[in-house]
Amino acid sequence: MNLKYKIIGFNIKEFGINIHEMKKELPFDKLSWDDNDIKIAQLELLISQNPNDNDLILQEAQHYLDQDITPEKIKNLISMLPAHAKHTFHAFKPFRKRSVSQFIAENINNQWVIRNIEIPRSIGFTQQADHPLDLRQLARRFPSMDRAISDSPILKNLIRHFVEILCECEPQRNLTKIGVTCHQMSLLIDNTSHSVSNSPEGLHQDGSDYIVSALVVDKHNIEGGTSQLYCTEKEDFIKSHTLEPGEGLFHVDRNSTIWHKVTPIKLKDPLIGTGYRNILGFDFNYIS
Repeated sequence: MNLKYKIIGFNIKEFGINIHEMKKELPFDKLSWDDNDIKIAQLELLISQNPNDNDLILQEAQHYLDQDITPEKIKNLISMLPAHAKHTFHAFKPFRKRSVSQFIAENINNQWVIRNIEIPRSIGFTQQADHPLDLRQLARRFPSMDRAISDSPILKNLIRHFVEILCECEPQRNLTKIGVTCHQMSLLIDNTSHSVSNSPEGLHQDGSDYIVSALVVDKHNIEGGTSQLYCTEKEDFIKSHTLEPGEGLFHVDRNSTIWHKVTPIKLKDPLIGTGYRNILGFDFNYIS
């Protein structure tokens, strides 16, 4: 464990968890498409094409993300796009499927107890904006994780181990309660795309105290997907690793010098036609 940078590479075998059992207990095949990706890509295109209207676009961006009916001001900007840009605008398609669940980890009698929290449909998830035009500051709404998965003993065992690692990294805090968000994500690619990325925003921080930026559960017919950690103190990538199933990265995030990204994935064998990378991501935030 590198205590200076608080970065831990792990394999779930270290926790006594079998990857094949994990795949059975945490299936990815019923996840819903994340349509937020389409609208955010469209908004970014509008921003690039209309630099003088950025304030207007930002004012309407949340409405565009939330509503089925396009706000009039956004509709007008779309109508004024040049033909090639308009074609690109309407050609965006989803590339991720996902669900989300929240938990509270509480230390009771020197043992960490993990319990589920119901997420109201109205709750939106935001991330820390790295610059004024960073659309991750918008509230995105994701489908709730299937209850059978959020109740999974394997998932709660994972969370317990991560919380214990966090406490080893922060012994001076004497933490007793930690909020946990789990994202279940499937990144998919086919012959219609050259590449797709799970961090289209590039190098970033998520805005939580600690994160598991990725725990790979399964992948098929892809190359790429290399996790990269950058330290602003050293002005260099300090870790680069292509995670295999069962492997993950746990590290400090908010108010730290550590930033992260993952390289895009491409099809390994185009003749097969499809590929995927299934991961779990976790956010950990101090409560008390």
